[in-house]
Amino acid sequence: MMKTILSVALLFAMVSTANASLIGVFTDGSISNAYSNVEYVTNSGSLTPLDGADTTEGITNLEFNSMSTSELLSKYDVLVMPWEINTSANFDWDTILLPYLNGGGSILWENPNDLSELENSGLGLTTDTSIYSGITSETEISLTSPFGDNGAIGNFHIHYGITNAADWDIFSVDINGGVHGVNKEFSNGGRMVIGVSDNLYHPDFSSPGVEDHESLTTNELNWLLTGDITGVNEVPAPPSVALFGLSLFALRLFKKK
Repeated sequence: MMKTILSVALLFAMVSTANASLIGVFTDGSISNAYSNVEYVTNSGSLTPLDGADTTEGITNLEFNSMSTSELLSKYDVLVMPWEINTSANFDWDTILLPYLNGGGSILWENPNDLSELENSGLGLTTDTSIYSGITSETEISLTSPFGDNGAIGNFHIHYGITNAADWDIFSVDINGGVHGVNKEFSNGGRMVIGVSDNLYHPDFSSPGVEDHESLTTNELNWLLTGDITGVNEVPAPPSVALFGLSLFALRLFKKK
């Protein structure tokens, strides 16, 4: 009997380290491959330990504007703002994005059209892409912790620039040292990744030769969901901790028996 209790408790502790996630991708505007690329990564089973359980859903600006922070948090684990979405969504930092982040929601932002909404984020942002002098659309970027690898090469079209990232972590720089991507963790596990290129927009992840784009997007989404690019939670969620404690309690009873 005790062996059965112990086995069940340990099983629940292992499978409860992650839950299926819903990723909302903004679909207004000319998003090209952005939605299908996120869907491709989601369906690949490479996000979070529950392979293939995550889902992608389109969200319009009207739908977004009609939802409260609590409604957004209850529905979406990650919000993706790709390049070329239009500006009718209310992305105000202080009243919309920051409360969502501090509530535990996460955001992947590649949108150059609403930079004014981020003016209180602590970032310096500019639409002047001349700061990337010498950078062509096919160039190399270097990725650092937690996204580090040997670099990535692809059609990284620069649509805006990051001129100050003092309050953020820098995870990506281009071959001239310019800041290419930043990330930050907020309260309750909320996280945000901001990239200056259209990593999701131009490539087609289902086609050959775009492995760098797909790998970077996978790493970004896994970090947003779990805090680790492997998709494994760095710190067990409270239910997992409770179940682990239950398994230890069952083990003690079994030993006494």
